[in-house]
This record gives sequence, structure tokens and C-alpha cells, in this order.
Amino acid sequence: MDQNNQNNSGVESEINGSIEAESNTDIQSRNIFDLSGVPNTETSIDLNQMRVDTIPDLSRFKDLKFLGLRQNLLTSLNTNISLLINLTELELYDNQLTEIQGIENLINLEILDLSYNRIGKIKGLSTLSKLRKLFLINNKIEQIEGLEGLISLKLLELGDNKIKEICNLNHLINLEELFLGKNKIKKIEGIDSLVKLRILSLPANRLTKLEGLENLVELEELHINDQGIESLNGIENQVNLQLLDAAANSISSLDNLGHLQKLTDIWLNNNKISSWYEVDKLSKLESLKTVYLEHNPIYNEGCANYRRKAILALPQIRQLDATFCR
Repeated sequence: MDQNNQNNSGVESEINGSIEAESNTDIQSRNIFDLSGVPNTETSIDLNQMRVDTIPDLSRFKDLKFLGLRQNLLTSLNTNISLLINLTELELYDNQLTEIQGIENLINLEILDLSYNRIGKIKGLSTLSKLRKLFLINNKIEQIEGLEGLISLKLLELGDNKIKEICNLNHLINLEELFLGKNKIKKIEGIDSLVKLRILSLPANRLTKLEGLENLVELEELHINDQGIESLNGIENQVNLQLLDAAANSISSLDNLGHLQKLTDIWLNNNKISSWYEVDKLSKLESLKTVYLEHNPIYNEGCANYRRKAILALPQIRQLDATFCR
């Protein structure tokens, strides 16, 4: 969206100027915008926080690439949206949509944000073969489905839903970033064909062990914090891992990490590490720069000496918890 910022400013000035001219009573009404002064050649229109409850007629903007409708009152998408066939980015974040409909004709869409709505099912996207980024954070989705035609997808964000199972993703072979945090997932599965995946984010689920990661050899970031994982076994093939967030689990041993020679950041705070012998195992990771170890037994039993001991054990690090070492 950065490429649209300059374009947005001109349109926002027109819209904001119109709003300022309204009376206080009018400002409480809906659809408080005026596009009459916007040229037909405009490529970016931002109607964020305008109390929009219906998509206006934008058919005269033949070159429109970006449409922002964040934080409005939309409950559905009318036929006006389907006419914007040159759109490449559509933001519908924080509305009141209950289903995905009316965007089948937007075949040039590359970025779609439907986060913070009330959507219960993924559908109506099969024609969007150019889509690269799809955001569906904080909806009411229970199952991963309806992604069959999205062959170009590189980023999928389904955090904060009601998903219990990772499924129907194996055809997304170009996917590089997958976010499934804050769901109800008990097992890592169904992603063995996602060999281009660089970021896998699964925090705040119901995982108890690491599995199903064997083929993800390009993985650079793994987020598995805030659940019931007891061991870091299962990441033997992740030699390219640079960041591992395993905070707030039940981990007591730091075995099987010696092969992670590219690792720069590791979060292990709020676990069950009770021996400095375990911390010593991290000294072999020469690229390591940031380590979080606070609120483990080794921290709680001797806070006064904790920092000194940690820095002596890990002379290569530059940051311990939230504080720089030197």
C-alpha cells in the first residue's frame, strides 16, 4: 500500500475539505464524503472512517487501483464494487460484513484485506488468480476452504478465528507467509507441500509438540509461543531458521538446537528452564544476538545474578530480554 500513499493524500484532502464544511449534525450521518472534485483519472481513493454503509458509484474511475474502506459500516457489497475491474488493492478492514460476495470480477486484485468483520466462511475468491496477499484476521471462520484458485498467493493471514484444523492448503505452493495464530489448532499438519514457506506463525493455539515441518527447509521464522509445547524436537530440517519464538510453553530442555547456525533471535521466556546447563547449549549458536529467558526458574530463583550468568554463558549475544548487553 506504500506506493499509494502519495496518491491518497490528494483524494483525502478533497474528502476532508468536504467534511469540514458539514455541520455537526451532518457529520453524524452516514456516507459523509464528496468525490465530485476528484478527477476521473484518479488511481487511489481512501474512504476510511467515513461511516460508509454502501459502496458508492465509482464507475467513472476507470484507472482505480486502490480503494480503502477501513472502519466503516458496510454489511454487504453491492454491485458497484464489481465494476472496478482494474483494482489491485481493496481494504475492507473493520466493517460488518458477514460473507464474501460481489468481488468475483476483480480479477486483477493482488491484495485483499477483510480483517475484523463477521465472515463465517471463505468463499467467492476462486477467480482471483492474481491475489498475492489475503488478510482475514478476527472473523468467525471455522474451516480453511475456498482458496482453490489462489495459485499466486504468497501471504495468508487467518489469525484470531475459530479454526481447529490446518487443511486445504497443499495447492498453495507459492505461499511464503502463513499466519494462523490464536485459533484452536492442536496439530501441525497439511502444509508439507508449502516448500517456499519462510514464515510460519502459530501462536496461541493448542499445540503440544512440533511435527509436520520436515519439508519446510526454507523456513526463516517460526512462532509457536503461548501453548503447551514441551520439547523443541521436530525442527531438525530448519537449518535456515533465523527467529524462533517459543515463549510461554512448557519447555525445560534446549537439546536439538545446535544445527540452527543462522538463528539470530530466540524467545524462551516463561518456560520451565531450571538449569544453566541448558542455557550453555545456546553458546554454540554463533549467529545468536537476541535471547529472552526471563520468567524461567533460572530467572526466578536468582534475579540478582541472572543477568550476569546469562551474559557469561552467551558472550555472543547483544540483547538479553528487553535490554541491550553492551
